[in-house]
Amino acid sequence: MEYNKWIRDWKTALAENFFLRSLCLLLGIGLILNATVFRSKERIIISPPQVTKEFWLESNKASSEYLEQMGAFFATLGGNLSPASAEYNVSTLLGFVSTPIHAEVKREFAAQAQYIKKHNITQAYFPAAVNVDRENGTVTVSGEVVRNIGTVRIDKEEMVIHMKFTMENYKLWLQEFYTEYPARLKEEKRTKSGQFQTDKIKEKEKP
Repeated sequence: MEYNKWIRDWKTALAENFFLRSLCLLLGIGLILNATVFRSKERIIISPPQVTKEFWLESNKASSEYLEQMGAFFATLGGNLSPASAEYNVSTLLGFVSTPIHAEVKREFAAQAQYIKKHNITQAYFPAAVNVDRENGTVTVSGEVVRNIGTVRIDKEEMVIHMKFTMENYKLWLQEFYTEYPARLKEEKRTKSGQFQTDKIKEKEKP
């Protein structure tokens, strides 16, 4: 009787051992597939609060809506500056700047922040339009910028902020961030054109 009971217990233990081994094997296969095959196809759907557009992220790319929202966010950080906020805004932007250009951008942003603090300048940016090129990862934000020294307005002009993004392992990185002023560009072209015409006249007047 004891021998028969031992046989039954031994067979039960073998069955349980086989079940547990099979379960561990299946879990291991599942983890491997999740880390290799399935991971490359993963897409995250995000619907954050107070954002009207749903957007998605993949490991190495993002939707146009996501680039639009982040571009507008960075434009706000870089466009709205004051002696109190300049260093914080610059520090936040630098957290998204890719390593190859980090040192160069850090120097430029730090110099701008120090200039604003030293001269007590307040800059307010009012974005009016956002253009996204998802294939190239570029975002252009255009709007009006107003600058004051203390309480005195010193200028108001159109400002366009250009950004280029890249996605790496679900992380958004800034590769480019620079500003242009359409009115200044037109004036430079007009001045160069006028100088060219003057040079041509001088050439003709030579004996």
